[in-house]
Amino acid sequence: MDIEPHYDFEAAQHAVRKWSPMASPWSGEVYRSATPRYARAADIVTGLGSGKMGGRWNPPGGFATVYASLEPEAAMSESLAAFRYYGWALHAAMPRLFRSLRVSLLLVLDFRQPVLAPELAGWMGRIRQEDWRAVQQAGREPTSQALGRAAFEAGLEGLLVPSFAAADSTNLVAFPGNFAATSSIRVIK
Repeated sequence: MDIEPHYDFEAAQHAVRKWSPMASPWSGEVYRSATPRYARAADIVTGLGSGKMGGRWNPPGGFATVYASLEPEAAMSESLAAFRYYGWALHAAMPRLFRSLRVSLLLVLDFRQPVLAPELAGWMGRIRQEDWRAVQQAGREPTSQALGRAAFEAGLEGLLVPSFAAADSTNLVAFPGNFAATSSIRVIK
């Protein structure tokens, strides 16, 4: 799917370049929920599915992106969000398998940082109000994808972002194509 670049992409690039010096190493355990078909260790850490289809923070056909949650409950909410959005029966999303992943990244920009709050407020307000799926379906790049693309192009390895499917939860958006030699995402079990 060809996507028209976001009308304010240059501003997104400028903002991400300005914030990039605040990127820091991040490591921890995160969670993913997937159907059995895509829950194999070799599949769940590639980000190829979202690279092809797109997601909140990456455009379709752009770059591989691994979406994970810092809380297992948020991983379930995130995995069901599309079913709820389209009004599909939730039983069609089942069964689901949860995988725990160990993450070690060098350049992660944490959108939860208080120092970013004033500058991020406008961007996050636009993201919250925007129906990213409808914007993408209309052939335009949503605001969140513009920020994600700017972060990827700036060489960041990931973003810590608020979950829009689970209140007070955090998601990790990781860009495997930017990983340093020592960076990794691996399945724990």
